[in-house]
Amino acid sequence: MYESVFASHAPSAGCIDITNAPILVDKEDFEGIHIAAEALAEDFARVTGKGASLIISNLSQDFDAEVAIVLGSITRSPTIQQLVQDGKLDVTAIDGQWECYMTMVLHDAIKGAKRALVIAGSDKRGAIYGVYTLSDQIGVSPWYWWADVPPKQSSEIYALDVITKNGPPSVKYRGIFINDEAPSLAGWVHEKYGPKFNVDFYKRVFELLLRLKANFLWPAMWFGFPHPGSSFFMDDPLNQETADKYGIVMSTSHHEPMQRAMNEWFDDPYYEPEKSWSWSKNKPKITKYFQEGAERARKYESYITMGMRGHGDKAMDAEDPPAVLEDVLATQRSIIKKAYGDEDGVHQLMALYKEVQEYYENGLHIPEDITLLFADDNFGTVRRLPSEEESSRSGGAGIYYHLEYVGAPRSYKWLNSNSCAKVWQQLEQTYNRGAKDIWVFNVGDLKPMEVPLTFVLTLAWDLRSLQMNQLQEFFYTFAEHTFHLGPAVSQQCSELLLKYDRLVALRKHEHIEPDTFSLINYGEAEDIVRRWQELLSQAEELDKSIAAPMMPAYFQLVLHPIKASYIYVALRVAQAKNRLYAVQRRNTANTWAYEALHLFEDDFNLSEEYHSLLNGKWNHIMRQPHYGYTQSWHAPSRDMISGLSFVQNRQDSNPVVGWIGIAVEGTPGIRPGLTNEESDRTHPSRRDLVAGVTLPSMEPYGPKSRYFEIYCRGSKSVSWAVTSPHRWLSLSPSSGTIQPKGGDERVKISVDWAQVPLHFDDMLLVDLRSSLGDFEQIHIPVKNRTLAADATGFVEADGHISINATSFINPPLSSYRILPFIGRTPTGGVALAAGAPASQSDYLEYTFITFTPKANATLFLEFTLTLDTDTKAPIIYDIQLDDKALGSHRLVSQVEKPGKLPGGWHESVMDNIWSHRHSVDLSLPGLHTLRVRLQNENCVLGKIVVDLGGVRDSYLGPPESFFHQGKYR
Repeated sequence: MYESVFASHAPSAGCIDITNAPILVDKEDFEGIHIAAEALAEDFARVTGKGASLIISNLSQDFDAEVAIVLGSITRSPTIQQLVQDGKLDVTAIDGQWECYMTMVLHDAIKGAKRALVIAGSDKRGAIYGVYTLSDQIGVSPWYWWADVPPKQSSEIYALDVITKNGPPSVKYRGIFINDEAPSLAGWVHEKYGPKFNVDFYKRVFELLLRLKANFLWPAMWFGFPHPGSSFFMDDPLNQETADKYGIVMSTSHHEPMQRAMNEWFDDPYYEPEKSWSWSKNKPKITKYFQEGAERARKYESYITMGMRGHGDKAMDAEDPPAVLEDVLATQRSIIKKAYGDEDGVHQLMALYKEVQEYYENGLHIPEDITLLFADDNFGTVRRLPSEEESSRSGGAGIYYHLEYVGAPRSYKWLNSNSCAKVWQQLEQTYNRGAKDIWVFNVGDLKPMEVPLTFVLTLAWDLRSLQMNQLQEFFYTFAEHTFHLGPAVSQQCSELLLKYDRLVALRKHEHIEPDTFSLINYGEAEDIVRRWQELLSQAEELDKSIAAPMMPAYFQLVLHPIKASYIYVALRVAQAKNRLYAVQRRNTANTWAYEALHLFEDDFNLSEEYHSLLNGKWNHIMRQPHYGYTQSWHAPSRDMISGLSFVQNRQDSNPVVGWIGIAVEGTPGIRPGLTNEESDRTHPSRRDLVAGVTLPSMEPYGPKSRYFEIYCRGSKSVSWAVTSPHRWLSLSPSSGTIQPKGGDERVKISVDWAQVPLHFDDMLLVDLRSSLGDFEQIHIPVKNRTLAADATGFVEADGHISINATSFINPPLSSYRILPFIGRTPTGGVALAAGAPASQSDYLEYTFITFTPKANATLFLEFTLTLDTDTKAPIIYDIQLDDKALGSHRLVSQVEKPGKLPGGWHESVMDNIWSHRHSVDLSLPGLHTLRVRLQNENCVLGKIVVDLGGVRDSYLGPPESFFHQGKYR
C-alpha cells in the first residue's frame, strides 16, 4: 500500500497507455511469475472490462505491439538479462538482493514493442510482488476475493515515466498461521471445498499472501469433527507442490516438527496408542516419522520446525525435558544432514513457545544456525527478544505473534480485538531488537483478521513506512485501496476504524462480563456503551452512501465488527443493570432482562445476516460461540447468557419501604431490596443507611453534575417532587410521575458556583416526596474551594487527582515520544523515543494541587502491558515527589524461574495494563510535583491517579481531573 506509484488512471507527462498492452513473460522464468502474470491479466479485465490481455510465454517469437508489459526475474528471464546486457536496464539497485523489484518505462528496447513497462525482480518473489503491486495500483485490492471488494472501474490505465525501486523487505520471512480454525473456517471450507483443506482453498491463501507481500505459511492443522484433522501435506498431494510454484515457503507450526502435520501421526502406520507421542518410549518410530517429513520436503522451499512438544500442544511428559529435547535436536540434525547434505542444509527454526522458552533460558543448547523464534504471551505482548549475544547468531531470530488465541486465561477468536497501536509498538520493539528473520502471525479463521493482518504485513514489508501517529493514515489508505469510493468516504471509514481500534484496546470482547464496567461510578459503563452506539450510528449513516456493489465489503470490514461489538457490550451492560436493578427491586429490572434477551437475539441475527451475504458465500465464518465462558479458558460450545433476574411487578413492596426507590450515583445502596428496620416511608434513611442515599461530593473542580435516580417498586403510578435547599443547587427535573411499566427518572444535580458562599462546606439535604406519602432525603456534600492565582496543576476533587500520562508539563522532551493511540486512555501513552539512551532520559513532570491532608495517600501508575524482553535488563522506572526520591521500580515482577510469566499476568493480561501502587506522603495540602522517568523503550506510561481516599471501584479509573492554569505561569 505504500510502494512507489508507477501506474495511474490519469495520464501525465511521459506516461504510456497500458490499457490493452499484452503481458510478456519468458517461458524460462519461474512458474510463480507466470501464475502472477495470469492473475494480472485477469485484474486488467476486472478493471477495464475489456477481457484479459494476451500473455506471450516465449519472447523469441515474433509479435507486434505499440505498448507491452514485460515481467521477469533477473535470475531466470532471458529478456531481462538481455536488456541488462545491452545497457537498456540498470538493475544495480536490486541485483542480488532479497525480494526486490524495480519498474521502468523503456522506449524501443523490446523487440516487437515500441514502448514497454518493465517490472524486474531480483528473484522470483521480487518479480511477483512487482506484478501484484501493479494490480493494487490499477485498483484491485489484495483482498478483492476474500473481502468481496469490486475493483476500481476505469477504461484507461497508464504507466508513469518513472523509475521505482522497492524492497528489500524489513522482515525476511513474513506470513501466517491458520489455527484454531474450527468451527468457523473449517465449517466454511468443508462446505465450499469438501472434507479436506485442498489445493483449491490454498490457492486462494497463497495468492492473498503474495498480494500482501508475504511469503510464509504454517497451514491449518486443527481437528474438525466429523472431518479428520487437517494435514497440508496429505490432504491434497498438490498442496505442497503448488505452494512452491506460487512462491510460498512452507513450514509447520510451533509443535509440529520436521515438516509433518501433527494429525499425520495419528494416521501413521507406526502409531501405537500405548506408546504414542513420547520420545523416550517411541524414539525409533518417531525418528522414522521425522525422516519421512524431511525427505518429502527436500525438493521444495521449506523452513523446518525443530524440537518437539508433548501431545496436544502441551509440554512433553518426561523426567528431564531439556535433556530429551537436546537428544531430539541431535537426531533431527542428523536427519537433515542425510537429506540435505549438511546439518544447516535447509532453513530451520526453533519455536521458543511456552515451556520451551523456559528450557532455553535455563540452558537448552540450540545450534546457532537455527532461527530462534520467540513468542508473545498469546495476547500480543512479546515475551523475549534477542540479547546482544544472540543477535550475532547466524540463524537470526523472529517472532510468533497472536492475533487470536485459544488458551488461558481466556480464549479470543470471534472478532478482531487487536489494538493496532499496541501491535505496532510491540513489533517496532521486535524489529529494533533484531528479531526480523521470521514474523508469523496466528490469524485463526483468517477472514475476521483482514484489517490487522494487512496492518502487520505492511509493517513486515516496510516497518518504516508507518509511524504510530500515522495509524489513521493506515486506515485511510486501507479504505482507499479497498473501497475505491473517493477521499471523503475513505476519510470517514478511517475514522470509524480508528475509533473501533481505540475501543477494542479497552478489553477484548470475550473478556468482558456484566461486572467488568462500573454502572455506578464515573458513568463508566454507560459511557462505553454510548461510544459504541455513536460509532454504530456513524457506520450505519455512512452505509447509506455506499454504492451497492461495495456494500458487502463495507458490511464485512466496517459495519459488522462495529455492530457486533456494540451488541456485545450493550448486552453485557444490560445484564449488569438487570442484576443491580433486581437487587434494588426496581420494576425496570425486567425491562433490562428483556433487553438482554433482545440483544442476544440481535447477535445471532447479525451472524445469520453475515452468513446470508452474497448467497451464503461466507456461511459459517461467524459461527464461533462467544457468550458463556465459565471459569475455564475453553470457548463455549454454544452461546449462552446466564443470571437474568426478574422482579414480581404485580406485587407491591412491603408498606414500610414505600412505593419509590432512590439510587444515587456511586453506590448500589445499603441492604437494597430488603426491608430495613431503620427506615419507613415517613422517616428518611438514617444511621448506617445514610450512605445509601449520599452522593459523592460536589466541588468546583470536579464533575459538572451528579445524579440520582427515582424508580418504581410497586404496582401504582406515583407522582414525585424534589426540593432544593438553595437556589444555586439545581435539580432537573424537579418533579414527575413514574409508572409501574415505565422507565426510571434520573435527576441531574448542578451547582452555580459563582453563587455559592466562599469556603462553603456542608451536607445538603434534598427532600423528595411522593403523592403516595413517600419521603426521603438525598444527601449531597458540597465543598466550595479556591485556588491561588499562580497555582498550575491538576486539582483534587472527589478525593483524588487523575492525570493522563500525555499531560506532562515539561516542554517537548527529545528523549520521549507520545504514542497517541495506544492503551486505554483517550490520549494514548508516553514512551522513550526509539534509540534514546535510557541513561540520559529526562523526568516527566506532573503538577497537582491537593486540599486533603493524607500522610498515606496512594499513587497509582498505569502502564500498557509489556514484558521484560531482555533477561539482563528489566524494565525500570523512577519516581520522585516534591524532589524526594521514591526509588527505582521494576515494571514487571521478577519471575520465579527464567522463562515463566510474571506474577499478576493472569489478571493484567485481560485488563491490558500493569497497575502499580506506591504509598506517598501528602500530609501537606498544596502544590506538588510528581516526576516519572522511564528507563526502557518498552515501558509505556498511560495514566496517573493520586488517591486521597476518594477513588471508587471502576475498570478504567476516574477520568482526567481539571487542570488549572495559573495566571503567572
